[in-house]
Amino acid sequence: MIKIKHTNCIVAVFKDDIDLLNALSEAKRRNYDILDVFTPFPVHGIEKILGIKRSNLAIAAFVFGCIGFMFGLTMTTYTMTYDWPMNIGGKPIWPFLSFVPILFECTILIASLGMVATFFSISKLGPGVNPVIYEKRATADRFVVLFKDGRYGNDIRNLMTEFNVETMRDDVHVDHNLPIPLPVKLK
Repeated sequence: MIKIKHTNCIVAVFKDDIDLLNALSEAKRRNYDILDVFTPFPVHGIEKILGIKRSNLAIAAFVFGCIGFMFGLTMTTYTMTYDWPMNIGGKPIWPFLSFVPILFECTILIASLGMVATFFSISKLGPGVNPVIYEKRATADRFVVLFKDGRYGNDIRNLMTEFNVETMRDDVHVDHNLPIPLPVKLK
C-alpha cells in the first residue's frame, strides 16, 4: 500500500556553506528535526553532522560486477563449447585467456547499468518523475535546509537568523514509502 506523508516544514536558504554547516551543527545540538538538505556541490563534513552513514553502493557494484562476469563467462562458454564449437588453429575448445576482454566488458557493462538503476531507485529519481523543487537556485549557488515545523518552529526561525539565513518560508515536505519513484506530482 502506498503511503504518502505530508509534513509541514520550514525552508531555510543560505548563501554560504560555512553558515550552513554552523546552522546544521547548532540545530543538531538542539535536537531539531532536519528533513532534508540540498546543496549545489558536495559539502565536506555534512554527513557527519547529519549522522549519515557510508553508502552500501560499493557492495551493490561488486554484486552487479559478479553478475556481469558470470553472464559473460556463461555466454562465451555456451557459444564456444555447445552452440558453435570451433577448433581454431589447434587451440583448446574453451580458451579462457581469449575470453578475458569479453568478460571484462560484460562485468563493466552490467555493473554500470546496475549502479544507475540502483542510484535511481535509492534517490527516487528517474524518467517521468515530477521533482519537488523548494528553491530554484539550490542547484546553482544556494544551500537549502528543510526543518520539521512543529513545536520548535519559532525557535528554529530565531536560530536561523543568527546564522545569516537569506530567506525563510513555510512549505510542505512530501515523502512516500515506495523504493521506486512515483510519476505523479505529489505536492
